[in-house]
Order: sequence, then C-alpha cells, then structure tokens
Amino acid sequence: MSDQEAELRDRIVRLGRSAEALGLVMHAQGNLSCRVPDTDLVLITPTHIPYSELEPGDLVTLDLRGRKVRGRHSPSSESSTHLLAYRAHSGVGGCVHVEPPYLNALYCVGEQLPNILGNFVYLFGGKGLAVAPPMASGSEEFAERSLAAMGDRHGVVWQNHGLFCVGRDIRLAFERCVAAEQAARVYYLTLALDAGRPAPIPPEVQTEMIRAARRLV
Repeated sequence: MSDQEAELRDRIVRLGRSAEALGLVMHAQGNLSCRVPDTDLVLITPTHIPYSELEPGDLVTLDLRGRKVRGRHSPSSESSTHLLAYRAHSGVGGCVHVEPPYLNALYCVGEQLPNILGNFVYLFGGKGLAVAPPMASGSEEFAERSLAAMGDRHGVVWQNHGLFCVGRDIRLAFERCVAAEQAARVYYLTLALDAGRPAPIPPEVQTEMIRAARRLV
C-alpha cells in the first residue's frame, strides 16, 4: 500500500467520525469514498461497521466497475452510486452520503432549501440541491436516477433518505454536506419562529459572494 493510499484511508476514517460527531450520521449510517489519484481505484467505507469502530484497514478497495481489489468486508450497499459518480465525472475525487436530520425533515414534508446562507451559496455554486424521489437504494437504477437528478450540481437529496455530495476531493464533498445541514438548521429555526419564510439571498449578491470566495482560495 502506498503512503498516499494510507493517508487517504486515515482521512476517510477521520471524516466518518466527524460526521457522527456533527450529527450528520448515527452509528453506521451513510458512506464515504475517495478516488486514489491517478488510478482507477476507489476506497469506500464497508457496510454495517459503526464509525466508532471503523479503522483504516476496514475500508474496501474497488475498481471503477465495482470489482473488489482489496478488503475483508463487503463495501457499502450504495457503492454503485459512488462509482457511477466517478465514472461520469472525471473531476470528482470524493463522495459523501449522510443522513442529516434537519435536512431530511425539511425534504420529508416537501420543503426545499433556499440559498439563505453565504457558505451554502458558495460551496454549491449558487445552484442549491437537486432532489431525487423516494426509491430503494443500492441498485444501478438508483445510482443512475441519482446522477441524472443531480445533473451539474454538487449534491442531491435522496428524499426520505439523506444527502449525497461530490467534490474534487473528499474534504470538499464533506464540507458541502456540513454546509447543507447548517443551512437546513437555520431554515428550520426560522420556520419555528413563525415570522414568515426567510428570503433567499438576492441572485446578484450570490454571484458576488461566489466571485469573492473564489478569489480567497
């Protein structure tokens, strides 16, 4: 195993534990993966192992067609969606699926998350989240419908299930999940105040926010 792969394994485990600490997942929910740069290999979390017990050696190595290259566990049941994202978009280097409670609550009742926070606007390029209707996950059909719904956006809500985000690396995909749940919490709290719905940030301000943030990175 290369030093690069070992570092990526450590990163996935750390982010998985962070996801649980932040309330984005519970126990063994969700899944995380990253592509090993300059290869056709993907590291992905196994199925049914709690993040509190997950170790770097528990991750599963797959090729882009889903063949197991290395690992003693079964890969995540939603690995087909991760793999399709890598095959369909060469710029994707990481994928994260979480089950955030505030975001799930909003979309379960038919709400959609508007662009009300600057960080959410920037990390999703002002495009917000796509929505895929309820469907049993884990199949190639589910993966295809998810990616078709997502289009050129960076994240898709699996209605009555959770959130799937992509990024040039796994850290960015994770940051997008965090930003979406943060915005969902704020939106939820504004609705609880019963003082009217929060107005989205004006489009021209969103554009300037994106430009300004890009100048800083």
